[in-house]
Amino acid sequence: MQVTEEMIFPVQYTCPHCGKQFSHPEVKSKYIIMERQDSDFCSYYAAINPIYYDVLVCRFCGYSYTKETNVPLTDQEKAAIGAILANWHTEGYQYGGLRTLEQAINAYNLAILCQELRNAKDSVKGSLFLRLAWLYRYQGNKEKETVCLQRALEFMIRAYERESGSELKKELRMMYIMGDLAYRLGDIKEAIKWFQAVTNHPGAARYPVYSRMARSRWQDLRQELKK
Repeated sequence: MQVTEEMIFPVQYTCPHCGKQFSHPEVKSKYIIMERQDSDFCSYYAAINPIYYDVLVCRFCGYSYTKETNVPLTDQEKAAIGAILANWHTEGYQYGGLRTLEQAINAYNLAILCQELRNAKDSVKGSLFLRLAWLYRYQGNKEKETVCLQRALEFMIRAYERESGSELKKELRMMYIMGDLAYRLGDIKEAIKWFQAVTNHPGAARYPVYSRMARSRWQDLRQELKK
């Protein structure tokens, strides 16, 4: 199915950095048709890919963020972000229509830069790096995908160790993903540790999908180790 302008619609947002309103393309839900999904939840779509549009980019100042990170900025954060974005050519920040894979990659890299400058939570940065890794996977760039997977795992481990009050579902999902990423990066021992942690978690029965997935991957890895 060919991707067309009909599949998106504009939504107005107010930039947390410069305070100006800009238009962001949202994907119409009826055109989101997932065909398959990798073990780390990287999804493939029949037509338009909603992951391309997760990052909002202000056309005026270039500040980039997601809906989850749409939060007020302190004066100190604005100053730090503004000092960096001032060196970027803002004419390129035109993300109000259909996005190519390359534009989506650029948007995620901008979002990571902005969220690092405002010292966002490790879980936020881990999620951004994971989705950027997916984009490089679509592109077939194995080297950059691996770098982003490694960064995603590092931030997720730090988030697991330092951030408190996480919802049970998010915690189990993160633990499973950490196991999957460790496996993809060749650390079988670390992968098994996280898969075991999911299956042995006292709250695993409330969200059995993650324990089932973890148990299945764990069994696959045990078979690999026997070979």
